[in-house]
Amino acid sequence: MSVTKERPVIIGAGPGGLAVAWTLKEAGLDPLLLDREQQACSTWHSYYPSLRMNSWRRLSSLPGMRLSAEYGPWPMRNDFLTYMKKYIEVLSPDILFGTDARRVDRDGDRWVVRTADGDLRTEHVVVATGLHRKPFVPDWPGLDEFEGEFLHARDYTVPEPFAGKDVLVVGCGPTGIDIAVAAAQAGASRVRMSIRNMPVLFKLSPSTSLLCQAIKHGPLPHWLVNRASLLMHRIQWGDLSRYGMPTPKEGTMAGTARIGHSYGAIDRGLIAGVRDGSIEVVRGVTGFNRKAVLLDDGTSIKPDVVIAATGQRPDMEGLLGHLRVLSQPGGRPLVHGAQTLPHAPHLYFQGYRLPPGQLPDMAVDARAIARAVTGTRRFALAGALRGRR
Repeated sequence: MSVTKERPVIIGAGPGGLAVAWTLKEAGLDPLLLDREQQACSTWHSYYPSLRMNSWRRLSSLPGMRLSAEYGPWPMRNDFLTYMKKYIEVLSPDILFGTDARRVDRDGDRWVVRTADGDLRTEHVVVATGLHRKPFVPDWPGLDEFEGEFLHARDYTVPEPFAGKDVLVVGCGPTGIDIAVAAAQAGASRVRMSIRNMPVLFKLSPSTSLLCQAIKHGPLPHWLVNRASLLMHRIQWGDLSRYGMPTPKEGTMAGTARIGHSYGAIDRGLIAGVRDGSIEVVRGVTGFNRKAVLLDDGTSIKPDVVIAATGQRPDMEGLLGHLRVLSQPGGRPLVHGAQTLPHAPHLYFQGYRLPPGQLPDMAVDARAIARAVTGTRRFALAGALRGRR
């Protein structure tokens, strides 16, 4: 296989990669997409059906096609998949499914994308494999000996199997909150959430989405964002310490820098559940034994089910680790959108910004990448996409 410099290679056929493909085709180019799975947007297909987008619909459309107002302000997973199906039909992208990009190397003035089916040479590479490529489970001592049910949140689909069971959710991110609230509503006998470091929680609102975009794409300094996020948490929720939820000690940007992935979440029923007693907050998990989960205050609990909502990672070390383009911790790229590193020219990254706004970020960065690839501020419309939106 070979690709000329006029044909960029996009690794990943999820929303981020498809958004870049749209803007590049709009600019008159013919990108080639690679995806290791057998369908586009495979990660979205794997999410639990009750997933609701955190970003406001009006900010979350990809380039060239609007999310329908019929989905409401916060579209569901299936709404977005319906939208993506139409997006792909109109875009008609060239995608090589079942093609795992194993390594990207620099060879002279070209990039070489190495796959099991051969090497692809091109001037421009866009990496869009996603933030949520590999589930992450902490290295808890004794986990292998635990006799209760254990699963990662990535394997969660519906809450009904947990009815009548004692459930522990580990992690206070958006997914952990969704699962804990759903399990309580589905009739779990007891629901507890383990929180090691209390994150900043925001109410779901258009203003929150607008603020997040202003933070990431505007000139606000991180120290100001940290102070503002802590103030918003305090104003919205007050003192929750009597429920086992201490006041956060660091703002969103400081927390994200420390742990290497998103720090902060949108509340969709957790605070109400804690206040009415349907969800209990316990300390951080330090390990397991055959019968119990060990907590960092020296106590232990004996849930029937443990759900690790402990996040996912980009998992790009094998692909890009040798190029010095990834951050530690977390393994995210050091640059985003149209930015490239001096020692890695024309290697672009799409969909890895934190704190994540994901879809709004993808739309902004897709347009920026197309401008950088073409070297123009405005696109010469290809015509093939015009009139089909």
